[in-house]
Amino acid sequence: MTAKSSNNGRTPQPQGLMPNPEQLRALTHPIRLRLLGILRLNGSATATDLARMTGLNTGSTSYHLRILAKYGFIEKDTKLSSGRKLFWKARQLYNVIDAPSEKSPNAEDELDAASGFMQVAASELSRQILQAASTWKSMDSTWQDISTMSDYAMLLTPEEADSIASQVQGILFDAMKRHPLVHWKNIDGADDGTVRGSDDRTAEQGGESGHTPASAPDSSIAGQAEGPNRSRAIAMQFHLFPVAQDLLR
Repeated sequence: MTAKSSNNGRTPQPQGLMPNPEQLRALTHPIRLRLLGILRLNGSATATDLARMTGLNTGSTSYHLRILAKYGFIEKDTKLSSGRKLFWKARQLYNVIDAPSEKSPNAEDELDAASGFMQVAASELSRQILQAASTWKSMDSTWQDISTMSDYAMLLTPEEADSIASQVQGILFDAMKRHPLVHWKNIDGADDGTVRGSDDRTAEQGGESGHTPASAPDSSIAGQAEGPNRSRAIAMQFHLFPVAQDLLR
């Protein structure tokens, strides 16, 4: 998914993180990516809760949660934790990564980290899409009608692709602001229109384009959305990637 960092007058984007290469490498693990997605979508949980949701053992989830905490993706939920019962919560709603500048002294390292992450993220997204497709037949007819898996192909310049991605990204971020997940409402910093840098300083939005969300919520383990007609939390995934370019040669 390609997106612009500037909001061009749109509703401010929710809180995010720009991981550095070291953080991206820590996240380049399918289990950690999935655990982080569940915490972002469902809210705080213990290692035991997450083990039950994923079919893993508690020792494994505890280990990966400690790694996620070490690199700033999650933290202890002090409001829910008590004694030895430790709850974890996500620190950001999403991550973004930048294509490294050719002038950066660490460009090769940054590119390797981003590339490795994208491969793991693509595998996790594919798993979610396959699971969603396998459960489509048993969904309520209303959700069946609005579900879609499209295949659009077009010839674009990089500038045109960036423009389309920016427009779609803006629509999705606006929707996220209007329909936030319950546990993200009123979270500190979530509505200030900023993206947090890897050193936890605020990064002004309005920089270069090319940001790519670095993880997606696990929509297969969605909590209940708020409201009488909202029976499920929706993770909308938008991809603009030249997967068909080799077919044109």
